Amino acid sequence: MLGFLNIYKPTGITSNAVVQRIKKHFHINKIGHMGTLDPMAQGVLPIAIGKATRLFDYSLNKTKRYIAIFDFGYTTDTLDTTGLETDRHEIDIDEGLLREKCQLLIGDINQIPPLYSAKNVDGRRAYDLARAGVEFELKPKLITIHKLALLEKVGKNRFKFDITCSSGTYIRAIARDLAKLCDTFGCMSYLERVETGEFNLDNATNLDSLLECNRLDEFLLSPLDVFKNFDKFNINEKNFNDLLNGKEIKIKPFEKDTFIIYNNKLVGVAVPHINKIKLNTFLYE
Repeated sequence: MLGFLNIYKPTGITSNAVVQRIKKHFHINKIGHMGTLDPMAQGVLPIAIGKATRLFDYSLNKTKRYIAIFDFGYTTDTLDTTGLETDRHEIDIDEGLLREKCQLLIGDINQIPPLYSAKNVDGRRAYDLARAGVEFELKPKLITIHKLALLEKVGKNRFKFDITCSSGTYIRAIARDLAKLCDTFGCMSYLERVETGEFNLDNATNLDSLLECNRLDEFLLSPLDVFKNFDKFNINEKNFNDLLNGKEIKIKPFEKDTFIIYNNKLVGVAVPHINKIKLNTFLYE
């Protein structure tokens, strides 16, 4: 079995727990999620089944879209409402000021990850060090915020945002940085991932609904659909055998990684080099 699931992860459960429940229910040997959602977050969680897990490297660097709610005037050690409050002051934040400062975060920026994150620090997770009270610093990471739009005010000092950003962006850190630009504190109180690459709300499946079924194949998304923006072409049997044997084949040049199709069935991902390609990831069953 080969393909992808797009699960709508509910709040209160880890991304890994979702994977384990599906693995146990359908007796799957090879399965993994692509892009962690924190337990407090909900939304689309792409999961690869079988040899589709070999496509992780091609699917992680996707643009993601979120709906988030930020509270201003206080913050916590985790930058969200699951943590312990660390700072607070009285403020009545101006909506116009917020909209103005949003523009300063759009584009390529260096973002410092939250201390409570899965970042590796000398072989240990940052959140383990933070919980142990160890002092440390995390290096800024270059990320891209394509869109940071204030949608509406939903309470006193509480606002809803529509955010589109690159992979690796911490939405909690955006709350922190936006608040800092407004001379206050910020905390994320709600997060929903509504899109990541080709996975969105329209093709998502409710976890409970999936686990009520005994057949998985009817929920699977084909890699050809998930990676439909890749170049695709058919090859003959000789070229197919050459690729399987690790040989390069001559083909017209491509500017990006390419899915190879054999008799309209996915074979794998090829790496282009001038006018030749070599099979980089084998998927043929």
